[in-house]
Amino acid sequence: MSVKKVLCIVGLLVLPGLALGQRRINNPTQLWPELQGELALQNNAYLWLSAQNQRAAESRYNNGTFDYVLLRAGYERFWSEQWSWGLTGRYAATSADDSFTPELLLRHRSRLLGLTLGQRLSLEYALQGGAARNLGAARLRLDAERIIPVGNIALRPRVAWEGGLNLRLQPPDDQPDERTLDQSRFRAEVGIRVSDHLDLTPYFARQTDFTITQFQFDADGNITSGGRTNIVTPIVGLDVRFTLFQGKQSFERIQLPTQH
Repeated sequence: MSVKKVLCIVGLLVLPGLALGQRRINNPTQLWPELQGELALQNNAYLWLSAQNQRAAESRYNNGTFDYVLLRAGYERFWSEQWSWGLTGRYAATSADDSFTPELLLRHRSRLLGLTLGQRLSLEYALQGGAARNLGAARLRLDAERIIPVGNIALRPRVAWEGGLNLRLQPPDDQPDERTLDQSRFRAEVGIRVSDHLDLTPYFARQTDFTITQFQFDADGNITSGGRTNIVTPIVGLDVRFTLFQGKQSFERIQLPTQH
């Protein structure tokens, strides 16, 4: 994928969110600890599982609104050093509802000036419980990382941007003017490879959800909220990854990024 094509795709994802007249809501910071288990296979493939909890950092917001459990599983295989494909499934649960989302992904990696540049494109379809409509989406993630050996460990500083695009044959009845860009997320991290079997990745992220809500008015008829709204959520996370190897002995392999 050429740089020009990547910039065009980013422009199509970002520009719809830059329209004038939109409102902004700032959520409290969330904590996202995640435990991951990874099995490296001999054919440059991986099986992995993860469990994540999302909760507001400030105790006064811990009322269930942001208490969110995410279970994920995936398979990814590299057919060359640059290209891989994979399948994932994630189950999300809150006190109010739950959903299951299968995903098909394609990943490309290249090297430039000592950096590893990645592009991850995926299609997903969320099967939601209750009366909620099922949701289709396309996601693009762009990232850059570098591996820096430090003694017996290795550091993996990395930045990533991801955008999600709504894919629907028909918008929901309550949001006929649904925004094209559904969500974006910027993430900055420093992965710490302690050994072949253990990686720690603390990170900071900033997530923006792009919505259109019904207008709310005060007694004088003035608009107080609603319309095009950007919901911004700061995130502090820690991924802990344990890696096992087929045949039990570690071997050379094309390693997955710190973020699946």
